[in-house]
Amino acid sequence: MERERSSEYAYKIIELARDELACSYPFLTPAIFALEARESRESDMKYGLGRGAEVFFYEPEVLVRDFVAGKDIGDVLLHSILHCLFLHPFFAPSHGNRKLWDLSCDICIRDIETCLGREGAASEDGMKVAVLIGRLKKHLPVLNAQWLYSVLDKEDIKEELFCRDDHRLWYAPEYIPGGPEPVEGRRKWENIAAEVELSIKKLRRNASARGDFAGYFAEALEGIERRHTDYSLFLKSFGAYEEIPKVDPDSFDIALYTYGLDLYGDMPVIEPLEYSEQNTVREFAVGIDTSLSCTMEVIREFLEKTYDVLYASMNCGERKRLVIFQCDSKIQSEAVISDREELRDYMTKVKVQGRGGTDFRPVFRRIEELSRDKFFTNLRGLLYFTDGDGIYPETPPKYKTAFVIPHYDCCAIVPPWAMKVRT
Repeated sequence: MERERSSEYAYKIIELARDELACSYPFLTPAIFALEARESRESDMKYGLGRGAEVFFYEPEVLVRDFVAGKDIGDVLLHSILHCLFLHPFFAPSHGNRKLWDLSCDICIRDIETCLGREGAASEDGMKVAVLIGRLKKHLPVLNAQWLYSVLDKEDIKEELFCRDDHRLWYAPEYIPGGPEPVEGRRKWENIAAEVELSIKKLRRNASARGDFAGYFAEALEGIERRHTDYSLFLKSFGAYEEIPKVDPDSFDIALYTYGLDLYGDMPVIEPLEYSEQNTVREFAVGIDTSLSCTMEVIREFLEKTYDVLYASMNCGERKRLVIFQCDSKIQSEAVISDREELRDYMTKVKVQGRGGTDFRPVFRRIEELSRDKFFTNLRGLLYFTDGDGIYPETPPKYKTAFVIPHYDCCAIVPPWAMKVRT
């Protein structure tokens, strides 16, 4: 009987925590309600994240006791949700240092929690955490778990300062027989992460007071290595919301609406707005690695996929500045695209040139020249298709950069300041 009551109360507490998180962080709503909550099957596990990042496990009696004692259950739930959003369970090493990976993930999430205002630095532990994170950020301004995993082996850090949930299920799929395959969970969370990133960008446009934490959160999400993200959704993350002179049937002028109610009593006057907010990319660059290590078939597949997305994003008559570079150890061709017709024409006539070694730096140098000459005034980013084997710039550029890696190449390593996406 007591167990049943605890289960009932625990479920209500979890739902209350979800609602509070959704109210506090509306841009996280898809992630908050994507994680199912279930009672733990392990008697010694208070809170934990299950296989495929599909389930948040909790011990009902422990949860109720913590809630009564004043513990914010939303902090624990948010911690696990953020692990999913940053794909930490899917990068868990099967043979590496698991404790070090757990610690790296927890430090990364603690940094995000602080950014969201969930952690204060008033306590002694809070001060220790703030000092450590501040020291790490001197080397990498936006922390990510992969980088922390490579440097924390030399640090002496107390795990209990950062740990909120149990990670054992990350390494033991057999705990949930018949559950979804990890690849399915990863694909789901990659798409949720991309959706959250777009929501944050809209938030930054409409609520400048939240710009600081929103900007940092967006940068952290950009650092995720995505394998299964919807490609069109990923490319939209390079865009910015702008007001476009186009009738928006989904919105209307609130002044006319209320005027109609006042004048007629029960008849609002509804007229669609003559502008709409759209996610658009005005200036963009694409680099194509044409060295011998990239096959012609794979290059053609990348071009066709990118063409489909960019063509769909261009409105008829809209002018853009899209530059497509072909480069091996030097730039072999440079094409400037302004509209749909020029993009279609390029795709029908394009010929791959090069087939030498791989050096990414010429493209970055050329973009810097174009920026100095004011050709680019608001470059949204660079998308570089490559197998990842080449010479990278030593310093990060001022614009976002993503290296698109063929799906068959699992060992490519890109700089920590760049995004890595698989086709």
